[in-house]
Amino acid sequence: MQFMTPQWAAAYAETWNNDEKVMKKLRKFSSIIKYSVSDREDLEPIVIEVEKGICITFGSEKEYDNIEFEISADSKSWKNVFAHDASIKKLKKDGGFNFKGPELKALLNKSGLERSVELMIAMDNIMV
Repeated sequence: MQFMTPQWAAAYAETWNNDEKVMKKLRKFSSIIKYSVSDREDLEPIVIEVEKGICITFGSEKEYDNIEFEISADSKSWKNVFAHDASIKKLKKDGGFNFKGPELKALLNKSGLERSVELMIAMDNIMV
């Protein structure tokens, strides 16, 4: 499945909403999160809206005004993560991943946000 497509977003939202751990950890978390591939203009960023730990909608960034968090990386970094060749933590430290958003809110919800990324990485056959 191609990364950053509506098909991928639907599968990710379903994976998210079927995971009790992420919903429990983020039960007080509501936000709009944008994911993007920084060096691929052909892959439009995908935005998901989370309300009290549940992914309620997703779409293109043009559909959302109040994007609060942004997670972006180049295609090589995303490929390494999906191939399990590198962790997002390591790539973030090395500058391969960019994270923008309110730091306090991210810290208060760190375990849930990390779980949401683990779910994304665990998805099978993702092509970047």
